[in-house]
Amino acid sequence: MKPIVLHVAAEVSPFHKSGGLGDVLAGLPPALDEVGLDVRIITPRYGEASKFASLGGADALKPWPVPLQITLAGQTIDVRVYEARTHRGHATTYFVEADHLSRGTIYGYGDDAFRFAIFGKAAVAIASVLARSRNVGPVKVLHAHDWHTALAVWYVKALASSIRGVPAVFTIHNLAFQGVERASSAPYLDIGWDAFHELFEDHGTLNLMKGALLVADRITTVSPTYAHEIRTARYGHGLDGLLRWLAGKVRGITNGIDVHAWDPASDKHLPAHYDADDLEGKAACRDALRFDVGLRAGDAPVIGCVSRLTRQKGIDHLCDVAHEIVRHGAQLVVLGEGEEDLEHRLHWLQTAHPGSIAFRRAFDEALAHRIYAGADLFAMPSRFEPCGLAQMYSMRYGTIPVARATGGLVDTVAPLHNIHDVGGATGLLYASDHADGLADALHWGIDVVRDRGALHHMRQNAMRADFSWESSARRYLELYRELGV
Repeated sequence: MKPIVLHVAAEVSPFHKSGGLGDVLAGLPPALDEVGLDVRIITPRYGEASKFASLGGADALKPWPVPLQITLAGQTIDVRVYEARTHRGHATTYFVEADHLSRGTIYGYGDDAFRFAIFGKAAVAIASVLARSRNVGPVKVLHAHDWHTALAVWYVKALASSIRGVPAVFTIHNLAFQGVERASSAPYLDIGWDAFHELFEDHGTLNLMKGALLVADRITTVSPTYAHEIRTARYGHGLDGLLRWLAGKVRGITNGIDVHAWDPASDKHLPAHYDADDLEGKAACRDALRFDVGLRAGDAPVIGCVSRLTRQKGIDHLCDVAHEIVRHGAQLVVLGEGEEDLEHRLHWLQTAHPGSIAFRRAFDEALAHRIYAGADLFAMPSRFEPCGLAQMYSMRYGTIPVARATGGLVDTVAPLHNIHDVGGATGLLYASDHADGLADALHWGIDVVRDRGALHHMRQNAMRADFSWESSARRYLELYRELGV
């Protein structure tokens, strides 16, 4: 029987996601299955946020035959577990349902730490049942993702259970979110005061991620450059000193993408299909995108952006240069939602430049695919970017990323240096953390679009780049083998 690696995560696409974390949990487990592991996923079953259409409806979830109860802060909590084969049949997934945890949305409640403590306890309980089973292989690794699962790592190490001592891997998807709570929360999360002071205390607060980093056997981040950046004061969000101290167990492994779901040759969301050898359909996708979002017909270069609307993503800089984009004869389409003031700015820009700027405040998967296919350039002005998936999606669709040189953007975009000698370039990178750096890079990108030879060469380079999960899965397999898998 194959060794079991348990992935514990708050988001798993397509069932519930708010960002790239869900996409990682959709792509990595099937790739690990292909290299010989029995990968199983443990994730919450929320309320309205959990969508099971891809399983044929909620009836496709089978109640787990083992009744579970957990104890947290002296309370006994009943846990309901549902099992399904997901991700094209490659992964068994356990959906955890419990009072307090299972609500209408994934995050955003005042008691999120308590909710994810319930989830962490439930994950350890499920792992313990599997470890005692004679019908499956041994549980070899628990792999937890981001602060929501930090307590699962702690409970594996602290609780007297059949998996105590199982190696734990903790992946940082975004160090900016660490699960910081008041110190007085510790007893309600079953963190004793000795453990609080030794592991979780952070300038008088309780920092869940800090504790997980200290007790995990290995720490990974989602790109090599980000693994280096988080050990600096600029990007370390207060934990850079700790991460420098823990550097020996930190690895950077770049995310991949699902090349089956993101394929312009077969994408069901597109009005026309194309590939690197026959790009004719891309022009039809651009014309259809213009019509869909109300941009003026013509041959103006189209710049796309699909993003959470936050300052981390540099959307304020994109707003700052929007007038320049229009002045240089290009068009802009933005899809996303987020910070209210940025949404207001984008609405105003759309009103000020009808036919040249389009904004859609939504999370719209189909429109996202059409933007990746229909745009000529893709703007990613992130202040920091742990890995980023959008630049890989855009390259997969022959849309040239214009991105700030940070984190995973550095690791995935081969930068253009000379428009007259494209070489292996797949995109444009710029270093400045100011709006004028983005403006200069977009101006250069517009020049590339108007140079048909350079554009065709770069599109082919981008579309032929390998962003599949296979190489990432092999790196994780090497990591697991260090831990005895």
